[in-house]
Amino acid sequence: MIQVVLSFDSEDYVTPEAADAEKFWADELAARGMRGSFQCVAELIRSLQRRNREDVIAALGRHEIGYHTDFHSAPPVPPLALEGVGLAEGIEWVLQREAAGWALIVETFRRVPISYCSPGDSWTPHVLLAFAETGIKVWCNSVPSGSLIPGWYCGLLCLNYDMAFDSFMGEEASEEERFKRAFEDTLARKGKDGVMVVYTHPCRLVTTNWWDSPFHHGGQAQSLPPAPLRSAAHIQALKERFRRLLDWIRDRRDVQLADYSTVYSKRSKQRRDLQSLLDENKLKAGEPGKLPLREAAPDSPYARILKDFRYRWIYPDDFTGDKLRAMAQGLAWTYAEAKPDY
Repeated sequence: MIQVVLSFDSEDYVTPEAADAEKFWADELAARGMRGSFQCVAELIRSLQRRNREDVIAALGRHEIGYHTDFHSAPPVPPLALEGVGLAEGIEWVLQREAAGWALIVETFRRVPISYCSPGDSWTPHVLLAFAETGIKVWCNSVPSGSLIPGWYCGLLCLNYDMAFDSFMGEEASEEERFKRAFEDTLARKGKDGVMVVYTHPCRLVTTNWWDSPFHHGGQAQSLPPAPLRSAAHIQALKERFRRLLDWIRDRRDVQLADYSTVYSKRSKQRRDLQSLLDENKLKAGEPGKLPLREAAPDSPYARILKDFRYRWIYPDDFTGDKLRAMAQGLAWTYAEAKPDY
């Protein structure tokens, strides 16, 4: 049966009203006995603590917790910082940059996050190996995929985001049925043991634009204004729409609602995690920076996908990341299909 994960990028730390949107999603899921996976930016948790919104933190804590970096898109983002940097040095940079945020998430929720959600396509091989070293099991979001995901790469189980609640936030009444058609179409493309990830940015329930837009195209903003808000009537209509859609998803009998840890557990017996990569190369724990870069085999399907990958997120228009993409291809040998355990 196809597993469906509901994933939430919890990131807007500048718009106070976004906290209520986080709580809306967490509460509505809990009320239906559904478990979401909330990918938390550490600075969002700090902002909730400063604003005495422990109610929001408690609501999030009833669900699975993932890590969405310390400051999300605040510069320098990893691809810009790590272009041309060696594997070992880059892993050290990531661990140092993310240590405070990582520690805050563990301290707040008293657990190690199961997943790393890269902001946009802001990932590099250094980032993936660094988080695999911390105990992260799953990489989700903008994963170069084709038809090869779920799969293992750089020691992590990789899952792509398939469709977004965000794409169905218009004011037209037809949006609800359009979501259902898109859900059915996406489901039909999955194999019988596939995984489908439906995601949203909770902040977009209440905002009309991205909170981090001053960082787009390489912006270096020193301060961020709150994002513009939707009308109260539109927010209420969206809440009612998403309540109905959650009911519709919950009541389906052709899918299994899951979180990332459940997906991982179903595929863990044949895992190609970081330790297996180190063992294969006769390396010790703590030495992922020594993993070799190899010329990809001509028949490697994942190498072809990595070759076609392009960075497209908030970078300066002239950024290509050619050296990073070459490094990613050099680690194509770490890829393996993630087959379910039978």
